[in-house]
Amino acid sequence: MEMPNRQGLDFPISLLKVTNLTTSFTISCKLFPALLVLNFFAGCGFSGTGQQRANVRGKVTLKGEPVESGFVEFIPAAGVDAAPVKLTISHGSYDTASDPLDDRGVPLGSHKVVITSLVATGKKVKNEMGEMEEEFIQLIPKEYNRDSTLTVDVTAGTTTLDFDLTP
Repeated sequence: MEMPNRQGLDFPISLLKVTNLTTSFTISCKLFPALLVLNFFAGCGFSGTGQQRANVRGKVTLKGEPVESGFVEFIPAAGVDAAPVKLTISHGSYDTASDPLDDRGVPLGSHKVVITSLVATGKKVKNEMGEMEEEFIQLIPKEYNRDSTLTVDVTAGTTTLDFDLTP
């Protein structure tokens, strides 16, 4: 099927479509490496400030017994330009190098530490939607979570920070 002559051009419509597709594909191929690099930095937690981080690991106990599950959260103090880091407690231990949530490390500097561990009571309670669900309570005393008084200084390298919590 021939396209009507417009401005002196006579060529098939199918050629026009292929040419536009080829041009789009060529532009996409040229932009792909740049997009790949940007995606790499976004996915790796790159920040413009080049925030230095350290591997942090340790044990969490309550009354001398390992805390089976929960979280250790490092919240940067004023002046530390970084986001909080939340690490998983499993069988009484945590480690940034193998954490399933965040393996980037903890930013260097001073941090408030918040430790949480929820345990099931075995009871069912109504939730906000009126549905029955399992009830959980906070195992860790409030002075280590909601009203935490724990602070640490994270330094370069691998740091071991154990938390022996007593009520």
